[in-house]
Amino acid sequence: MKRSSRRPVKRAGTSDERVHLNLHKAIIDHRIAPGTPLQEDALAQAFGVSRTVIRKALQRLAHERLVELVPNKGAFVAKPSAEEARQVFDARRALERVLVERAVEAGGDKDIAALIDTARQEKKAADKGDKEERLKLSGAFHCQLARIGGNEVLTEILTDLVSRTSLIIALYESPGAVPCSHGEHLEIATAIRQRNRGRAVQYMNHHLQHIEAQLDLSNALVNVDFNRLFRNEAQPD
Repeated sequence: MKRSSRRPVKRAGTSDERVHLNLHKAIIDHRIAPGTPLQEDALAQAFGVSRTVIRKALQRLAHERLVELVPNKGAFVAKPSAEEARQVFDARRALERVLVERAVEAGGDKDIAALIDTARQEKKAADKGDKEERLKLSGAFHCQLARIGGNEVLTEILTDLVSRTSLIIALYESPGAVPCSHGEHLEIATAIRQRNRGRAVQYMNHHLQHIEAQLDLSNALVNVDFNRLFRNEAQPD
């Protein structure tokens, strides 16, 4: 049987997902600063894909509020204002109070044990100086906590707020800020395991207030070499 000489057709959906995932991760991990221009040509070259693929990924990131699309100017990593930052933390305090209460009431022992393990893994990452892993686990802790309560809508809302908080921290965190969320996370998770609603809510409020207290209005915008940043993600010809 004669084999076809035609090359396999690339699935655009796979490329869309790959580009979106890597850009999303780079933004959340603070490797691309808020306000950074996201040039379609430069990104297309870095990923080895078409501008159409890049455009789709940017539109999805814009829907997630991580990217801002400005008519006649292009795409930029979202740059939350100070007022938006305050509103995000207000929203998180209100929402995470409910999520903590739901976790105390409905959280299974296995899920809570996994939550405690995430806080411990975050501490290990902090002790090793692995900032990227620490940030990933810090966000994962809150999303994991949301899922314990079993409300998918609240979990989706919090996931969006956690992503926006990461941008806010990248933009406004004081250079002298001390990352100690893993210890506060462990306090929250332990109080949930003990089914102590009042203490768990108190620890969560303190945790969010602590993060917000370490913010200022300073910002340093730097140019990003997309070819270097995404050199391992380029689509082969």
